Amino acid sequence: MVHVVYGPDSFTAHEVLNRLLSSQAEDGFQAGSEHRIDGKTATPSEILEAAEQVSLFGEKRLVVVEGLLARFGKSESRDKGPRPKGRRKQSSDIGEWETFVTRVHALPEASILILLDGDVSKSNPLFAALLPVATVERLEPPKKDALVQWVQRRAAMLGGRMKRAAAQRLAAWNGEDLWRLSTEIEKLVVYADGRPIEVDVVDKMSSSGLAPSIFMLVDAIVEGNQKLARHRLDDMYQKGLSAGYLFTMLGRQLRLIAQVHDSRAHRGRSQPPSRELASLQPFALQKATSQAERYTEQQVRYALGRVVEADRNIKSGTYSDRVALDVLITDLVRSSRA
Repeated sequence: MVHVVYGPDSFTAHEVLNRLLSSQAEDGFQAGSEHRIDGKTATPSEILEAAEQVSLFGEKRLVVVEGLLARFGKSESRDKGPRPKGRRKQSSDIGEWETFVTRVHALPEASILILLDGDVSKSNPLFAALLPVATVERLEPPKKDALVQWVQRRAAMLGGRMKRAAAQRLAAWNGEDLWRLSTEIEKLVVYADGRPIEVDVVDKMSSSGLAPSIFMLVDAIVEGNQKLARHRLDDMYQKGLSAGYLFTMLGRQLRLIAQVHDSRAHRGRSQPPSRELASLQPFALQKATSQAERYTEQQVRYALGRVVEADRNIKSGTYSDRVALDVLITDLVRSSRA
């Protein structure tokens, strides 16, 4: 089976890829065990050998190749010189890759080959040769009203509620860059903490610089940098930090670290990652994975408990916001070094 997922919308392309991988879990495929190949340099035999290695135990074999079709675009045509007038580019122009197309068509049922690419012209010879044997999906970023609806749906998927006017404002400021929009929506959902996201929240987060500052503060605390954490805390207070916002963001990051530990404990079993981990951008997942190296499971549980306790101390009047946060930072930094 061959899937070609391509187009200018790379964000949705990666989501489609994740859905394709997840859909195979019930058929014996283990999440994270797909074989990935850089299509910009791969040879036909390298891809075929990877795709044809089927397990004797009936497990699925998934191979993901990124950037292969781009090699057969216009730039490569120019390098080979002008084509005779009136002659269209045929599949025979792909040379050794012609055999590749034939063998791909005959892949075992347990083998799934996924080609992931940017926008590809219909005149691309390898793309044209694969069309009869592949399931093809072209993806373009949503525009205008469809983009506004995408923003609202994305917020809902992350557990938030964004008013239409707020979605319009966010879309207008960020354009069709879904990677950036997704990151901004995630920040807004966490900040709103269950409340509807209005235009004023979008304006506040964008103008005050709270969003990037809170992430830097959380990272400093989680990574045990007490001096930097206190500096960031002073900065946040000047910008109008809400203690509840910090507790929400810090608790979320610690939960992600706990889920990384849980995922590692179940490695080798047919268990998909948590919804929260699966929805992360690659850089955010990499950060959580790296930070998890600093903690044992017991330390993560302790840290989560201390966040809840600090929040309770503020609400009960035991400590002021600032004192509770200072004590919490000192305690978490100390415990992460133990």
